[in-house]
Amino acid sequence: METKWWEKEPVRFECEPDCFKCCAKPGVVYMDRKDVGNAAEYLRLPQKRFKLEFLKKEHDMWYINVEEGNPCPFLTFEGCAIHEAKPAQCRTYPFWRENMETPRHWELTAGFCPGIGKGPIQLPKIIKKAFDLFKF
Repeated sequence: METKWWEKEPVRFECEPDCFKCCAKPGVVYMDRKDVGNAAEYLRLPQKRFKLEFLKKEHDMWYINVEEGNPCPFLTFEGCAIHEAKPAQCRTYPFWRENMETPRHWELTAGFCPGIGKGPIQLPKIIKKAFDLFKF
């Protein structure tokens, strides 16, 4: 198996205080069965109500649709309202396969995410764990 660039080069990342750019960027936040259950339980809502109020469904996949000018419904002025139960996709950002594909992809992601290049070195096992947690 080929060694990835991030297994050979140091990768630094640390979320920056008061940065919620990834929560406001247009896109889709996928939620698997576990994510839905955790978030609903955290909010003390029945799963059916949670899905009805916050999620959309397509091809047996639940998701939050984040549109331009309309951030994630869980983003507050203090940060993520479900931080302790946020979906795997959110917990693993920016360590998504597409962001880690090449050093150039990582560099482009850094243009959006101010925490890239700062903080501690993230070991390859941490990055691989993120890949395992978020597989969409």
